[in-house]
Amino acid sequence: MNYFIDFDHTLYNTPLLTKDMLHALANYISKTSNDNFKNILNNLTAKFKRGKNNIFDIYKLIAYFSQNEYSYDKNEATLVVNNIIFNGQKYLFEDAISFLQYLKKQGHKVYILSYNESKVYFQTVKIAGSGLLDFVDGIISIITLKGDMPFDFQKCIFIDDKPRDLISIYEKNPYAIFRIRRPNDTYSNLETNLPIPEFSSLAELMENLQRN
Repeated sequence: MNYFIDFDHTLYNTPLLTKDMLHALANYISKTSNDNFKNILNNLTAKFKRGKNNIFDIYKLIAYFSQNEYSYDKNEATLVVNNIIFNGQKYLFEDAISFLQYLKKQGHKVYILSYNESKVYFQTVKIAGSGLLDFVDGIISIITLKGDMPFDFQKCIFIDDKPRDLISIYEKNPYAIFRIRRPNDTYSNLETNLPIPEFSSLAELMENLQRN
């Protein structure tokens, strides 16, 4: 069977990465521009989000503040941030690798299906830095809803956390679909209103698969 597993929030603790990137960037800017660290961090955090007049791309954020707010070398700042991302194994959820290993031992094909909002470079660096490339058969980066992909859904199993994507996949009648709803994560308070199994972790899902 072909498994398609979401990356952010399912395998990878993206909010923790974001926190560490912004802290490292704020620390670098503070040291090079002699501005207050806390004020810089607040400014970066306030700007780094989706929506009009905001920036949800760490590299564009670096460029923006180097041009408009603070005095620093954006190339050096990029290296600081990349060092965080390249060493991304620590942002994997503790059950990520064991779950992927379990699926491979069962003879399944395993793919990371990851939404990248056109930021292909950033997502590629994140996945490479996570160390997961050795545990999957491939990576598929998309900029559409996952349900819009040209898959034979009846031959695929999907694992995701985001209600919007889960709904789009469910409408295509996949072989199976599971929601990972980690406590206090980005989308955990949102309902899908779908009759699909939900699990608080990949470890819990693995236990369920082993029983069935």
